[in-house]
Amino acid sequence: MITKPLFRKNFLIFASIILVFVVVAIASSWILTSFERDRMFLRPAGMNRALLDAYNKDPFKALALLNEFSRKNGLEQHDLINADGVSLTTGKKVLSSALTADQLRALRKDLAISASPSEGQRMPGPPPEVISVTNQEGVLLLSKFGGSQHKPPIGPIVTLIALIACIIISIGIALLYQFSKYQERSREALNVLNSLREGNLSARLPARKFDELALLTNAFNEMAGDLENMVEQLRKADRTRRELLQDLAHDLRTPLASLRSFLETLQNANHQLSEEKRQEVLSLSFTEVEYFGKLVEDLLFLAQITEPKYSLGTETIHLEERVQEQVTVFRQRYPGLQFDFQKTGDAFELMGAPRLIDRMLRNAFENSSSFAKSKIRIELTQSGKDLRLQLIDDGPGFSEKGLLEFGHKKFSRTLVSESSDNKRISVGIGSVIMKEIAQLHGGLLHASNRVEDGKVLGAKVSFSFTKS
Repeated sequence: MITKPLFRKNFLIFASIILVFVVVAIASSWILTSFERDRMFLRPAGMNRALLDAYNKDPFKALALLNEFSRKNGLEQHDLINADGVSLTTGKKVLSSALTADQLRALRKDLAISASPSEGQRMPGPPPEVISVTNQEGVLLLSKFGGSQHKPPIGPIVTLIALIACIIISIGIALLYQFSKYQERSREALNVLNSLREGNLSARLPARKFDELALLTNAFNEMAGDLENMVEQLRKADRTRRELLQDLAHDLRTPLASLRSFLETLQNANHQLSEEKRQEVLSLSFTEVEYFGKLVEDLLFLAQITEPKYSLGTETIHLEERVQEQVTVFRQRYPGLQFDFQKTGDAFELMGAPRLIDRMLRNAFENSSSFAKSKIRIELTQSGKDLRLQLIDDGPGFSEKGLLEFGHKKFSRTLVSESSDNKRISVGIGSVIMKEIAQLHGGLLHASNRVEDGKVLGAKVSFSFTKS
């Protein structure tokens, strides 16, 4: 993965490596092509002069023997010329122009020169002809080393290949360096993962400026943060659940103790009790059994509420219809209460599990109905993506302790006698169930008192949801 941050971060390293290899390529190309220049063929010309002298002191007699040697070895033929470029054996002009004074001075100094130095300098390839001196004044040896003047020069090709090869090698080295940095980052990630596995949920990947892995690092750190928050919430929920179970365990013993007491009374003093007293004891026994049954039912429901079949509901719930159903049910159950339903808005859909929403509404209506004196007002409001449901009664309201414990802890158990207008058995975990269901649907539960002029006129239970 090559990205802009990678080059921006390591620009100097990349540039230095590439520059070094470009210099190496140019230097090696110059060395290679330098052997193809004119002076490479000047020393073989000296060998030809030595052969010429060895064959015969007279260059004209030795020329035939030198050409015979070249023919047998597949070499080009030689000729004797003068300074004007005219062949001394055929009388034809073999050079395009006479030798210049500079060339003559070079001959006297180096004993051999290129026949066309300007072309040799222009084309780094081998020069086709070399002129050297002989042992006879004014007689020059013209040696042909082959190679067409139209042959493309090898030097630029060698230079180009060397440059490409060195650039590829330099990029490879730079990328190898960068990948070593990736390995370092991977080791850091493994260390962080090991820390998370060992329980250190605050471990995070270090963020660096101009890091090509910045997006991945930020996403990993956000995920680790979400994991830490989730674990903390689970710990808090588990702690709350343990406290609740401790309270429920204590509360389960209460009806059992009462039932045992009532049964012992009936067993030991049955004949001494009047019929009216016996019926009262039986009525209280049935009340305890009803309380015990509701407590066990709520406890089982609370234990199952986080199962996938409950919490992963994705059905569309028409909250207005569900509220209307509960209003109809509780009007029949509590005929002495007035239920006033008001709504604001026209879109009351909510995604979730219908069974859980029905249970939440039933608990809320039961709570308000059991405390209300004469009237309950239900307000359903929709504003944008916000949904709000409020149940407002005209009962005695919440105590200070009740407000603190609402949704967190069971209430104290209350048994009301048969003569009371509003019979109520407080199971104690209805508010906990309502809060759990609201949170599973991304909502909040809030309880407060309705106060006017410093006087408590009733209680208010509110549910707030955000539509997805």
